[in-house]
Amino acid sequence: MVRLRGALLVAGVALAPLTLLAAQPGPGVLGALDGLSGIPPPAPLLIRPRTFAAYGALAAAGTLLTLYLYRGRAFIVYWIGNWLLFAASVALLGRGYGDVRLGGVMLGLAQLLGVWSAGLLWLAAGAFPEEPLRWTRPLRVAAATAVWFLAAPLLLPLIAVLATGPAATAVLLASAGVRYLRLARRTRYVGVVVMALGIALLSASNAAAAAVSLDVLWDAQAFNQLVVFNMIVYLFVAIAMHILVFEDMTDALRRAHGELAQAHQAAKRLAITDPLTGCHNRRFFEEIERREIQRHRRYRAPLSVVFVDINHFKQLNDTFGHDVGDQALTAIGALLRRQVRESDYVIRWGGDEFLLLLACGLAEAERKAQDLQTVVAHERRTGRLPREIGLSIGVAAVTGDATNLADAIQQADGRMYEHKLSERGELE
Repeated sequence: MVRLRGALLVAGVALAPLTLLAAQPGPGVLGALDGLSGIPPPAPLLIRPRTFAAYGALAAAGTLLTLYLYRGRAFIVYWIGNWLLFAASVALLGRGYGDVRLGGVMLGLAQLLGVWSAGLLWLAAGAFPEEPLRWTRPLRVAAATAVWFLAAPLLLPLIAVLATGPAATAVLLASAGVRYLRLARRTRYVGVVVMALGIALLSASNAAAAAVSLDVLWDAQAFNQLVVFNMIVYLFVAIAMHILVFEDMTDALRRAHGELAQAHQAAKRLAITDPLTGCHNRRFFEEIERREIQRHRRYRAPLSVVFVDINHFKQLNDTFGHDVGDQALTAIGALLRRQVRESDYVIRWGGDEFLLLLACGLAEAERKAQDLQTVVAHERRTGRLPREIGLSIGVAAVTGDATNLADAIQQADGRMYEHKLSERGELE
């Protein structure tokens, strides 16, 4: 089967050129080869810079629209408007007009759209990354500029419009470049840096266009060169816009991943933590029991359990209410956590019982039990704990061949009960 497939592949590669030659007009293969010398060259393609720039701007607006449908950010809307207005502006500038008055109005409209386009770039910098769309104030400014650029061609020489359009655009782009530079310092995004540099170059280009317009002997070739220069710079700006959108998306995904990880850790802490006392719960004990036993057996690390029960807790609940009982449980849990090391565990075993898992031998665990009794007695004297309660404590060491902690816990529980019986009348 493999050889057959290989043979078919070789045959297909060999027959493909012959098939193409056979499809050519003429008497056979040789006729087709002779006919190749008579194919006329393609006609030269005339590219108008402004028309090409207009189509390029529409393409940039289209790709940004697809990104907006996915990302939904206000600054992308401003960018889309920027490209659409830029496309309309260069399209109007690229046409000829037979009527001088109509031509003046169209050129004024082109300059107006260019100024609005620069204004949208300025607005986009302030809207990054999650500011909403704001149109009220920009529309007022846009209406004021429209009065000038649409009325000036009818009342003033055309040079007034041709000079003020690029000058106003240069000022807006310079301000926008400063905003993007500030944004670059805050975000460290590559796309913002490229945009800031590109917008600075566009500002300089428009300032040069305004200077050329003021020259009585202005050269149309200079304007064409500026258009080509702007096309190249706008290409980099368009690339930077797309890079910035993807950087913003990547950063949002990174933040979402971090928040998800934090939520996961919080959920895990809730799952293994007793909500009242802040100590670990039985579920956490089941997770660590096997690990601690393995460490104890492999490294001969000492391990002890301390079983703690609160004396007269039911009486406290019945006399003062469950709120006071909950406060006592919380205080005891916090006290136990303060008295152990980070390598030790305090587990609320159930009700008014606590289990301490200590990384130490039996003698040290018994000293820790005595310290707990001393601290509780001090807390009762100072009023931080109710005088009605005390602690009964039992201690047991985990044997070297133990496979679980059940035997040690049972032994500590028995000793705790013996201690409770011997101390039953202490607070009565």
